[in-house]
Amino acid sequence: MKKLALVAMVMALVCMVSVSASAQGKMAVSVGPDVLLPMGTFGDAYGVGFGGTAQFEYSVMPMLVLTGKAGYLTWSAKSLPSGVSASYGGVPFLVGAKYFFMPEGKVRAYGHFELGFMFGSVSSSGNVQGYGNYSVSASSTDFAINPAVGVEIPAGAKGAIDISARYFMIMTTGNSSGNLGFRAAYKMAIN
Repeated sequence: MKKLALVAMVMALVCMVSVSASAQGKMAVSVGPDVLLPMGTFGDAYGVGFGGTAQFEYSVMPMLVLTGKAGYLTWSAKSLPSGVSASYGGVPFLVGAKYFFMPEGKVRAYGHFELGFMFGSVSSSGNVQGYGNYSVSASSTDFAINPAVGVEIPAGAKGAIDISARYFMIMTTGNSSGNLGFRAAYKMAIN
């Protein structure tokens, strides 16, 4: 599954580079905070996640945009003994496509699908009575899928407010870690 995802990401990046070489499309960058509500067994172990992401966009048609996203996200463990802390965090690297359901104008609704990898790590530290202080961590690279819906609201001549809701799923070994996510970003045209 990871090899298939890597091939798909490479193909998407090649397409983005070849399309950008034609210099026909508009480019934009958006930056904003993310809030993620863990669900299922992931939600049993971790509290609300926070972070931020930056997204590059390249318009290949008036209603289709190719995207690349990276950032940092973190979740803190809950229901731990006193003096013990644990967290999961990492860097998502996603590529995808955004499709607008209506032509350019005022408010534009869209569907967005991304896939890629979550380069994450779990860390725990604390003091166990009778054993002393400890600190452990482990890292992993997991496949991630991120379908979303959102709206863009114009804000100035070259800007927009981009608000979206998504289901961010990290395919960890043996199960998946699902999150209902929200992102509010400022998008700015760069050409």
